[in-house]
Amino acid sequence: MRTELWVKNGLVYTDKGFQQMDIKVTDQKIDLIRENNAEPLAQKQSVTIIDASGCLVVPGFIDAHVHFNDPGRTAWEGMETGSRAAAIGGTTTLFDMPLNCKPSVTSLQSLVDKKRYLSSLSYVDYALWGGMTGDTIQSQEFTRMEEGIIAWKAFMCESGIEDFKMVSYEELKQAMKIAKEQNKILALHAEWEDEMNKLTSFYKQTRINDRIAYLNSRPIYAEEKAVSNALELAAAYGTSVHFVHISSSRVIEMIQQAKKSGVNVTVETCPHYLVFDDQDFIRQGPILKCAPPLRSREEVEKLWDCINRGWVDTIASDHSPCLYSMKLTNSIWDAWGGIQGVQYTWLALLDQALKRKISLSRIIPLGTVNVADRFGVADRKGRILSGMDADLVLIALDEQTHVDQKSMAFRNPFSPYEDFTFQLKIKKTILRGKVIYDDQIGVTEKHGICLL
Repeated sequence: MRTELWVKNGLVYTDKGFQQMDIKVTDQKIDLIRENNAEPLAQKQSVTIIDASGCLVVPGFIDAHVHFNDPGRTAWEGMETGSRAAAIGGTTTLFDMPLNCKPSVTSLQSLVDKKRYLSSLSYVDYALWGGMTGDTIQSQEFTRMEEGIIAWKAFMCESGIEDFKMVSYEELKQAMKIAKEQNKILALHAEWEDEMNKLTSFYKQTRINDRIAYLNSRPIYAEEKAVSNALELAAAYGTSVHFVHISSSRVIEMIQQAKKSGVNVTVETCPHYLVFDDQDFIRQGPILKCAPPLRSREEVEKLWDCINRGWVDTIASDHSPCLYSMKLTNSIWDAWGGIQGVQYTWLALLDQALKRKISLSRIIPLGTVNVADRFGVADRKGRILSGMDADLVLIALDEQTHVDQKSMAFRNPFSPYEDFTFQLKIKKTILRGKVIYDDQIGVTEKHGICLL
C-alpha cells in the first residue's frame, strides 16, 4: 500500500527562499509542493499529517565530514550513536571519513568489510570516503575502490592514525592524477608538515604555556603553504579538490582567487571555527583541541565575512570523538585533537546567523544544496523539490535548545557546546518520508541506507 505524508502550514525553504507551503510525500519521495491550503485534508488511514505551523521546513542537512570510528574504535563512537546524534541535530545524510575506524578504508577489502558491517546500524543515510595514503597509493586494489566511495581523502601532514599515513608532495602528485582519471574529488587536510615539525620541536622546548605553544606550532601560514602547493597541482592536473576544515580567511581568499582562475576547488569550514576562538582554547584546553587550531576572534569574524561574501562552499561538523580520558592528559601535546559536535552543527550555525542578523538563506545551502551538488547526490538530496528524497527538518525559532550531558547522544557525553543555549529547536527530522526524530518522542528507528 502506498503511504502518504503531508507536512502542512510550514515556512518551507525552496530555491526562491522561504514560502508558506504544503508538502506531499508519497513513498519516500516529495510528490507535490503547493501553496498553503487552509482546507483540512480528508482523513484516510494511509495518510499522515504533520502540522508544521510556526516552523521553518528545510532540506535535511548533509554533514560531509564525520569520523564515527566504526568498525574498530566503537568505544570512541560508532555509527549507531553518531548517526543518532546527527538525526537529533537535523542531519539526514552524512559522509563518514576513512580514518579513525580500524582498519582505515584504504583498500577495496576494507571498504567492502566496512559497508557490510554498517549495513543496519545507521539512523540516517550515509556514504563512505576512501583514503589515499602514502603507503597505499600505488596499490592496484586501492584504485578499484572508486565506485563505492563518495570521494577521496588525503592528509598533507601526519594524521595521528598509524595506518593512515600522510602523502608527500610527490605522492600528492600521484593522488591528483588518480583522482582526475577517476573524475573523483580529492579532499585534503592541508597543513604543511615540515613547517609544523620545526615549530613543534621549538615550542615543546620553550617555557611558555603549552596551550599557547600548541597554537603557535600550527600557524595560519602552514595552512597557506599547503593550500598553495595543492592548488598549483590541482591547476596542473585538472583535479577537483576540496579543502576541509579551513580556519583562515586568508586561505579562503586564496582559494577564491584560484576559483576565478579556473581551478575546480571548493572549501569547507566548521562550526567550531565560527563559534570559538584561541582564547577559549587557552581557557578550556583539550576539549577544544583541533587541527588546524582555533584562531583569534578577529579571524572568527573574518570567516563570517567570507560566508557573507559567498566564498565558503560547505560547512561540516568534523565530528572527531574520543574517550574522555584521551582529553585528560598532563600535556596538551598528548591530548586527542578533535571536537564532538555533530549534534549541534546546524543549531550553532543558525543560532550564530540569527544573532548576527545574517539571512538563513545564506547559511542553509552550506549544509544542503551546495554539498549535494559538489558530491554528486543532487538527484536525491539537498533540495525540497518534487521527485527528491523526502528529507526534511522542522525548526522552531520560538523555542530554545539547552545543551547538557544528559541530552548528548554521543557515545561519550562531552562537548565544548555544553551549557550553550541555542535560540531555536529541531522539532522533527524526517528521512525519506519517515520521522526519525521527534523532540517529544526522541529518535524512533534506524532507517538509514548507504548511498553508494
